[in-house]
Amino acid sequence: RELAQGVMAALEDGRAADAISGFMTAAGVPPAMVDGMVSDPAMIAMAPTMKYDIEVMGELQQGGTIPEAPARAVTARTLVLAGGVSPDFFRDTASRLARLIAGAKYRVLEGEDHGAEPEVVAHAVVDFLAR
Repeated sequence: RELAQGVMAALEDGRAADAISGFMTAAGVPPAMVDGMVSDPAMIAMAPTMKYDIEVMGELQQGGTIPEAPARAVTARTLVLAGGVSPDFFRDTASRLARLIAGAKYRVLEGEDHGAEPEVVAHAVVDFLAR
């Protein structure tokens, strides 16, 4: 919740770079990459959309918890992926989500982070769909 409030305040104050920096640093992005992001005009232009992520995930109301009722209501066959070298909270959240969704499969993409290459993700999805 504290992170969400800080990001929202930075966005409301027109401090897009601060919003990006705060969020990405908390997500475990290396400092050199954060520096590149906050100096990238395309990222600065997209920063205001971060508020939608925060709102849809319930960060302000729930403090970053997974909305359990909607997750438990999922009936589609589901694959939840996480990068093996992603920050712990990404893997923890993905694992918890997979436990909440009935029958969901959880897979860790070893050696990958939150930005896994499309070919790696595609292989995991094809493998999931083939079973």
